[in-house]
Amino acid sequence: MRNNYSPNTLNQHPETLEELPFKGIIFDMDGTLLLTTEADYQAWKRVFEDEGRRLSHEDYFPLLGIRSSEVIKNELLLDGDAVTETLHKKMRYFQEYIAINPIEPLAFAEEFLKHLKKFPLKLALATSSRKAKMELVMQQVDFLHYFDELVTGEEVDHGKPAPDIFIKAAKKLGLPPEECLVIEDAFNGVKSAKAANMKCIAITGTHPAAALTHADLVIETYENLDIIQLCAELAK
Repeated sequence: MRNNYSPNTLNQHPETLEELPFKGIIFDMDGTLLLTTEADYQAWKRVFEDEGRRLSHEDYFPLLGIRSSEVIKNELLLDGDAVTETLHKKMRYFQEYIAINPIEPLAFAEEFLKHLKKFPLKLALATSSRKAKMELVMQQVDFLHYFDELVTGEEVDHGKPAPDIFIKAAKKLGLPPEECLVIEDAFNGVKSAKAANMKCIAITGTHPAAALTHADLVIETYENLDIIQLCAELAK
């Protein structure tokens, strides 16, 4: 789906929540709001090399949206203290990379967040990333102030594609799942949102549209996005 909405519609919004089918919008972070994928890949590549393993881009993409601790346990077959040590190492590699290559937001992501804040909506961030990484990158782009609630991978028992993280976000917002809309970029994230009984919009970039067919709606960009138009599309 291409975005052909007129910028003039962005200032038109309802007065009350009852006029919108959703009361909360829950965003994934990596690849959905921020261009962190390459930095994350480079950090994981070094971690895998430390364990005598090669990690190609093709091998990396299925890991997107999965908690780092689970990747370490399931892919590197480490456990106990080695998991914690590897998590610290991965974070250090990530920090070293973004110190030279600062994180940037997806194009027009901030404009869309500002648009949503004109409505009586609650916004949550639900990321599989650990809290330290989330705070680091979100502070780097100054996006934290847009969100009413934050959920990170450490706060749930089961990571994506299980629904736990989005259910947790809805509870933090004080909303039932069916009143929340999820915006994701990865296959595992879309599966997680649908398992949580939520409508899901997927944005391409990290993955092509063909890999995101489980989403209720697929978009290519945040440019000129209008939540009223999106709700109309989702209702079709």
